[in-house]
Amino acid sequence: MITDVPLFPLGLVLLPGELQPLHIFEPRYRELATRCEEGDEPFAIALHDGEGLRRVACTALITEVLERFPDGRSNILVRGADPVELVAVHDVRAYRTADVEPLVDDPPEAPEALQQRALEAYAALLTDTPGRAKPEPPEAGAGLSYALAGRIEFDVEAKQELLEERDEGRRLVTVARLIEQVHRGFRIAGEVQRRAMANGRVRTPEEIAAFLDL
Repeated sequence: MITDVPLFPLGLVLLPGELQPLHIFEPRYRELATRCEEGDEPFAIALHDGEGLRRVACTALITEVLERFPDGRSNILVRGADPVELVAVHDVRAYRTADVEPLVDDPPEAPEALQQRALEAYAALLTDTPGRAKPEPPEAGAGLSYALAGRIEFDVEAKQELLEERDEGRRLVTVARLIEQVHRGFRIAGEVQRRAMANGRVRTPEEIAAFLDL
């Protein structure tokens, strides 16, 4: 168990390996950021929503201070490190801290067929996104699900489920399905736009999905 980990409750989910910019403006979180920057130590980002504070969080490391403001605010860039479970939360500092238990995947790597399906789904999505920067796909191996999910804007609930899942194979199945859903929606939206520009007449999304064989 790791004790006295600074805790930053937010309305977002950070995944291991994911880069996330943060705007630090509240005095208590300025103090948190200063401690972590000067001590080169992580803090934990936990989703806080209508269900309260979630118990599975992700530690984050400050990789860069992007901007400092005269009034003490700052913009920082953090990278997700490790999934952890919040065992106990304490209110003894200006910011909350937690005792956390690191969470380990079992198994740590998914079968090759699942990795291939997820990578193919991601490549297909990139192919149908013209005009946008196309990042290099991640390499196969342990943590591939996080590497793929961190490149796409999934909703917080989906990301929280991925963070809580300890089986990399099941995570990859979920990520591949989510990517395929995003791709399907993107293709339907593109076809709607193309038809609207051509003659002003469009079909329902269901009709267009059938036309595209989706």
